[in-house]
Amino acid sequence: MRDYDFDIIEMVKAGWERINGVKTQFIAGFAIYIAAAVIVQLTLGLVFPQGTLEMPNLLNQQIVGILSYPVLMPIMGGIMMMAIQQYRGETIDFKSVFNYFHITGKLALVGVIIYVFTVIGIMLLVLPGIYVSVAYAFTIPLIVDKNMDVWEAMELSRKTVTKHWFKVAGLMGLLSIIVFISAIPLGIGLVWTIPLMFVTLYGLAYPVMFDSIEPKSRNRDSSL
Repeated sequence: MRDYDFDIIEMVKAGWERINGVKTQFIAGFAIYIAAAVIVQLTLGLVFPQGTLEMPNLLNQQIVGILSYPVLMPIMGGIMMMAIQQYRGETIDFKSVFNYFHITGKLALVGVIIYVFTVIGIMLLVLPGIYVSVAYAFTIPLIVDKNMDVWEAMELSRKTVTKHWFKVAGLMGLLSIIVFISAIPLGIGLVWTIPLMFVTLYGLAYPVMFDSIEPKSRNRDSSL
């Protein structure tokens, strides 16, 4: 693992400068993700009723969330990859979010594992769950970009993030606050902050942490 460091504020400033000219691609990609989430969850909700606001069926909600991973995780991986490709000077296209369904098996599995680990961590006095959610934040791009196996990517993300866990958590926390605040005035600010979040985390922080790692040889299958 390479050593790395970064300044949280400077990283966000750099991300803000890099979203010029690419906001449309990221918003379009994220809109595809939201549309897919709505369609999949409404469809699965016919089989697993979600209940009402007053009496939600929490078990069915969790089941529907997990069963949506085979559709949603490849799209999310595609959005992350757009940020990585922009950093590398490549032309990005929002339609590329559909390019990673050949590794659906890996991405769905890692989504389930991280979800289970996070839930267990939250049950263990919350803090372990927060640690897990931050530590595994770069697992998906490592699978997509470096063609790593599930556990290999999880462990590399965890070990690398842990070296500067508080900085990574601080960066993610600051971006989350920015996105939340931007959504208050009718969501208009999300046009800037959604691209900012992806570009900063995966187009700046990820390369600083992992770009020295060579990708494994690729093959078009969904082996784990």
